[in-house]
Amino acid sequence: MRKFLIASLVLASTGALAADEADMNKARSELRAGCAQTYASFIANHPAGNAPEFRGDKYPGDTKRYSDAKPCTEEQLAVYLDKAEPSLVMRAYPSAAGRPKAKKPVTSASAPGMQ
Repeated sequence: MRKFLIASLVLASTGALAADEADMNKARSELRAGCAQTYASFIANHPAGNAPEFRGDKYPGDTKRYSDAKPCTEEQLAVYLDKAEPSLVMRAYPSAAGRPKAKKPVTSASAPGMQ
């Protein structure tokens, strides 16, 4: 009886882990799709050659879904994650392990000889 109880607990916990993994993968795919749509919106509103740096923002009033949205790069995804819905980001990366990090801008030290 005890072995049966232990075996059932192990199987139940394995099923819960699989469900958690599926939820994480679903959340990650939603975030990637949202990033791709935001970037497609950015490209649609800024023609090539006239675009500033992409900052992960979707333009106000832009409710279109772009069928030709290209996947985001890791840098674009990192910028998008900083502005995405926090609960969705926490479901996708509960411990922040594996989450892409945005690169910090290089800051220079004060010039030598300046006092």
